[in-house]
Amino acid sequence: MTRRTWYQVGRIIVFGLFVIFGILFLGWASVGKVYSVVGVVVVLSVSLDFFFRKSLREREWQIWVQFILDSILASVLIRMAGGFDGPFTAFFFIHTFTAGVFLGIRGGVTIAVLDALMIASMAFVSISGLADVTPTGSAFERLVHAVPSNITFQYALLFVMIYAGFLTITGLVSGYLSQHLLLEKGRSEGILRELREAKTMSREILESLSDGILVIDNSGTPVSINQSGLKILSLSNKWRERVCDTDIYTMLKEFQLSDGMPPVIELSIDEAILECRMGTFLDHEGNSAGALVAMTDITETFELKRKLQEQEKLAAIGRLSSTMAHEIRNPLASMSGAAHILQMGTLDWKKTDRMTELISSQAKRISEIIEGYLELSRESTVSYTNSVSLAAVVNEAVDVASQGFGGLTGIESRIEGDFIVFGNQARLVQLLTNIMRNSVEVLENSSDGKIRVSLVRSAMDGMVELRVHDNGPGIPEKIMVQIFDPFFTTKKEGTGLGLFVARKVVHDHRGRIDIESEPGEGTTVRISIPIAPPDAAAAETGGNQP
Repeated sequence: MTRRTWYQVGRIIVFGLFVIFGILFLGWASVGKVYSVVGVVVVLSVSLDFFFRKSLREREWQIWVQFILDSILASVLIRMAGGFDGPFTAFFFIHTFTAGVFLGIRGGVTIAVLDALMIASMAFVSISGLADVTPTGSAFERLVHAVPSNITFQYALLFVMIYAGFLTITGLVSGYLSQHLLLEKGRSEGILRELREAKTMSREILESLSDGILVIDNSGTPVSINQSGLKILSLSNKWRERVCDTDIYTMLKEFQLSDGMPPVIELSIDEAILECRMGTFLDHEGNSAGALVAMTDITETFELKRKLQEQEKLAAIGRLSSTMAHEIRNPLASMSGAAHILQMGTLDWKKTDRMTELISSQAKRISEIIEGYLELSRESTVSYTNSVSLAAVVNEAVDVASQGFGGLTGIESRIEGDFIVFGNQARLVQLLTNIMRNSVEVLENSSDGKIRVSLVRSAMDGMVELRVHDNGPGIPEKIMVQIFDPFFTTKKEGTGLGLFVARKVVHDHRGRIDIESEPGEGTTVRISIPIAPPDAAAAETGGNQP
């Protein structure tokens, strides 16, 4: 019911009780007719109010009329029930307070003044003796004449002023409280409306998601699930009974009870693959309120990822094969050149032995290269214990480059000592030939192109340094940060694995590789490797891998 309806019900109850008890205690002969008329007027006014509200728009003046009428009717009842200073005069406080609630401060004060005037008029009638004038001698006039009138003017004036003051205060307070409560009610209704809109929007967003969402409370009871969740889990509208039998619910319940369970799990359901992201949520007091899981169907993504990985593996195999061919081509060129010279039959036995030894060593090197790439593909960590002469490495690498891919490029070496390291000679030769081949390709077999390979003691204690310097155009600064990345190349037919493999070989020998380059000045590659202890020089075996 509305406030207006409650007011009309209250009017009937209050005036009804007043009339009933008045007749019972004062007698029908004294007040029956008058009180009955008041009751009829109240019922009639209530009926008219309902009629006007149903057939016409609700107007503020209608409720003003109701309060003015109630003030008049109440003064009649109170006058006949004991006069203005009787106990029932307190009814005006209820009347004024109610007016402030419905009409605000202005209405509360206005009705307070009106009620005070009603009290003053009753006091005036009592002290003026007007009730004694009974020309007709009717029952009503005889009743009024029977009311005692021995009240002094000062008493009546003080009584009216006191009541007027308290009634005014009552009207002000009730009006203020009413307006304040209405304002707060409006704010509360606005907040509730925003909350309802936010809840509706959240629900709409939740239902529109392609991901399935399942929510459970702290006790594990399913709270809600969106349409996507019902579709993914193949559930009907009676999902609460069946969802507890699914793997998703079991997993979410275990996640809620266990701290060590990962929050993201891939789960296979029938033919679908789901990515399940789980989490907990808190209530407004910061306590755990439950858990939820977001289910994403990644079947297509998983298949695309698998196919992409297969393609990447095939591409890597192709690049690795191309790089192996690139690496094997160098020793094959040396072997082919030596075989051609042997075929000519113009060499003496010493040079023939040298060519034969070159062919044998290059064949062995091819085997070592293949084994090295197998190590690279396995990403294994190598620990070398064999001693290798870096002077022999430099001589072999320079010899391979000069007789193979060197072309017109001038290649020279400078060796300042026979330094012994722990490692694999074939892989160290592979390291140097890779770097020298890059330099030859940069120099483009120009007649003035030069490559200098140096073996010197490093400025760092216990280290030896290999340097490969060319007088080429240098490396642009913008690609310096990428030159060691696998499959990165600026060459038209390059594989991008030369320097990547070189760095892997250096790291396997517990060394480091640095590149210094300036445009127009050339490029220097510095390779630092730890020197083996002095007693390892006597055990130098030529670099066979353990």
